[in-house]
Amino acid sequence: AASARAISASKTYDNSTSCSSENALVILDRVYDETLAALAAEGGHLLNSDQKNALEGVLWQGGKLNRDLIARDIPTLAKAAALGDQASRAKFFLIEESDAGPSHPFSGEKLSLVLTIYRAGDFDAAIERINSILAYQGKGHSCGIHTGDPEHARKLAALIPVARVLVNQPHALSHGGSFENALPFTQSMGCGTWGGNSISENLNYRHFLNLTNLVTKIPMDKPAEDDLFGDHWEKFGK
Repeated sequence: AASARAISASKTYDNSTSCSSENALVILDRVYDETLAALAAEGGHLLNSDQKNALEGVLWQGGKLNRDLIARDIPTLAKAAALGDQASRAKFFLIEESDAGPSHPFSGEKLSLVLTIYRAGDFDAAIERINSILAYQGKGHSCGIHTGDPEHARKLAALIPVARVLVNQPHALSHGGSFENALPFTQSMGCGTWGGNSISENLNYRHFLNLTNLVTKIPMDKPAEDDLFGDHWEKFGK
């Protein structure tokens, strides 16, 4: 329930215009139904396949996001796609998806109150799915995990190409800095060379400081070749 509240608060912030808003959830089988129920209790409305197709038809025009529908409220989205009264009363939409890439546009950036959800059999499968999503869009930016297992968080951070992995936090309210996570406050998140950026951290005042290094000589501390290459030579030979 706490995770669903955090996700809802983040997803609905400023009509999901933030690039840090949750774009997709990968949910493990064992908690899938429970999580969907918790998200529904927080205002999430799961669209059926016909509604999904109808929304896709209006949210993308010519392969690009429809500028008239991004960052709009739910009643506007529901009306544009003729989703009905029940959908128009939601806080955000849930879309079930099975793959990622150009033929699955809901796997990419939406800048709207639409949250894509995936089902994964286990944690390794979840990481594989996340990597497939990032390979399509979002590499370098960020990811989050809701878990009570610190090892899962460490494993995720080690295996996906993003600059930030938030643990048990609402994305849009935390990626840009928080008094609870010590990230520098910013509106610009560096995505490293993964995302074509020169930095992989939150852009902040330190990046605008000119630093002068006063360089003096010190006693030479030159390592021996064996110290540098010994392990490599032992394994592969000289």
